Amino acid sequence: MQLFYTPLAGYVHRVEIVAREAGLWDDLTLVPTNPFESPDALVAANPLSKVPTLIRDDGVSMFGGPVIYEYLDSLHDGPKLYPQDPAARWDALRLFGLSEGMFDAADLRVVELRRPEGEKSPFWIDRYQAAVTRCLDRLEQEAAGFEGFHIGLVSIAGALLWFDWQRKHRGNQVDWRPGRPTLAAWVDTVRERPSYRAGLEANPE
Repeated sequence: MQLFYTPLAGYVHRVEIVAREAGLWDDLTLVPTNPFESPDALVAANPLSKVPTLIRDDGVSMFGGPVIYEYLDSLHDGPKLYPQDPAARWDALRLFGLSEGMFDAADLRVVELRRPEGEKSPFWIDRYQAAVTRCLDRLEQEAAGFEGFHIGLVSIAGALLWFDWQRKHRGNQVDWRPGRPTLAAWVDTVRERPSYRAGLEANPE
């Protein structure tokens, strides 16, 4: 299988975590890609010119993180990131939806901040940040109850560590940690999982 993705020094993408947790990372042929340059190989695989994009062994392309995560999770016999128990599955997907929406709002805020002066919208910058703040506050309330490791928690950790990375390297994210000690302690524990440690060692800063 081929994976089009954009490696970032000192950061582990959610798709990488899923692949490592499933024991499939070494089975992937990695294609480092800048989607904004719309390279021919990526566009041929994905007309959206977005990453991650996975090309299966049968040549079929899988578009977007959520689809790729579940596909990779279906290929192994170990502990599943998508729980089989209906109640546990819906709880995992509920947290997944919340964290993916939070990540999207934060990313849209970054896009708005990158616009030339005079074209930025303070209204949308504030609106996106307000959505992120509400999501962070909700996650702080729920973090004490996080159990095991499923796709919702993969997504939450990926978003929080991306916030940290963006703040450190790009200076375009607020510090989410103050006032959220439970959530901060939880993500620092997750960061020590073998899948994260292996990814960080493979992508040193």
